[in-house]
Amino acid sequence: MGFPHTTGDTPQEQQAGTSEATVERLRAELEQLRDRLRTTVPIEQAKGALAERLRCGVDAAYTHLLQIARDSGLSPLDAAALLFAPETRDGESPPVPRSPADDAGDTAPPAVAPCPPAAVPQGRSGTSSRPAPDDHLDQFQHAQRLGNLGCGVWEPATGTSHWSDQVYAIFGRDPADGPLPLDRLAAVVVPEDVPLTAHLVSTLVDGREAVDSEIHIRRGAETRELRLIGEPVVDGAGRPVAVRCVYQDVTGWRRGERALTASRRQLEQLRVDEERRHAIDMQRSILPLPPRVIDKPGLRAAVRYLPAGILSRVGGDWYETSAIDGEGVFLAIGDVSGHGRNAAAAMARLRNGLSGLAFTGASPDRLLAWLNRLTLHWPTSLTATALAGRFDPETRTLTWAQGGHFPPLLIRDGKATTLDPPEGMLLGAVEDAEFGVTTTALEPGDLLLLYTDGLIERRDRDLQVGLDLLLRVASTVGSNDPETVLDRVLSAFGAPNPNDDTCVVAIQIV
Repeated sequence: MGFPHTTGDTPQEQQAGTSEATVERLRAELEQLRDRLRTTVPIEQAKGALAERLRCGVDAAYTHLLQIARDSGLSPLDAAALLFAPETRDGESPPVPRSPADDAGDTAPPAVAPCPPAAVPQGRSGTSSRPAPDDHLDQFQHAQRLGNLGCGVWEPATGTSHWSDQVYAIFGRDPADGPLPLDRLAAVVVPEDVPLTAHLVSTLVDGREAVDSEIHIRRGAETRELRLIGEPVVDGAGRPVAVRCVYQDVTGWRRGERALTASRRQLEQLRVDEERRHAIDMQRSILPLPPRVIDKPGLRAAVRYLPAGILSRVGGDWYETSAIDGEGVFLAIGDVSGHGRNAAAAMARLRNGLSGLAFTGASPDRLLAWLNRLTLHWPTSLTATALAGRFDPETRTLTWAQGGHFPPLLIRDGKATTLDPPEGMLLGAVEDAEFGVTTTALEPGDLLLLYTDGLIERRDRDLQVGLDLLLRVASTVGSNDPETVLDRVLSAFGAPNPNDDTCVVAIQIV
């Protein structure tokens, strides 16, 4: 009998297909294992470091890591990488938040004893017996030990006090000495907490209301953080006859909270530093700053750029100094509204566009008209200010125009004045904006100062105050060296503007 006729793959083809599928499956599994390893190793390292830092178990450390990641809006892997990176960008180990002084009294609790047989249910078909009185007492003692808390009763009329065993451990007091009466509690608290403790005891003794507060007690050479929960017991006439209290040692909890808070703050600072570093790197790639004075035909120029003093923002300030054959030196400075990547992208577009247009030989007012149209056609709503000019080294004249920007400051013979600006409005405001143009004659030794609003504007002072300060400093700087003038001006204004970037260009006429 022959084999029945079949169609499709031959056994050899089927075997080859199966082998290829097996190889692909193994490759996928290997890649999954690699991904899992890349994810697992940093987290395991972070768990170990956090467990050592907080002096807790690995599982508790992972719980804390998840909480930090959740509160910071990060994945656990990113949080672990930031918190426990082996090196910072400067090659130094990141600061490790320190918890308060080592808590010599905190030790791991012994293993919990199993419930007595009488307290365990016997199943559906069986019967369960109530725990014996001794079982209740045993469970109560376990609960006090695990929670590091104890209870006590104090009778004001007789001065009689009763403490459970754990309260003696919390206070570090010998049971042979008996309980500490509540009205003597202030004797064992730190001096700073004496007024609070006296108020709490008075509230309880007078039967006014229950209390729940934390105080610091002295236990030998160490200080412990104690939660005091108390309620007054009154008779039928409303007179206080006793005070019930629960004492809980929360030193370990509070220390852990402080360490976690420090870790969260460290993580947030690392995130801000990382974002700021990327922002500044991005800014520098778009707007490189010269390391020293720029020499151009007929002038010397120096530049300072200060990012905003807070957050990790990329700004929209920019400048341009370009020597154009036959056209002298093209000078420009501007500021795009807003911060962030959108502002940086707009800044790059406007700066590069204006720099390219400058090679057409068009006058500064015409250049700003074109720049205005470019601003209006940005995908999102955008405004900007700009100042553009051409310096002729042969005649030492500056032909310039401005669109909503501060006019240059001229320093001549130790006196600073603001040049009268030609007509010009904010870029991106209207379609058919008109811009005037003016020509300023300059002399050897003159110094021009171009700047953005971040230099003189502050939220806590009037704009005119900043302008007056700039004029006063520029008049008393005693030098026309570009670097010296910039250093003196920026020193007078102090720290960088916390809300805006600052760009300043000093131009010396030679």
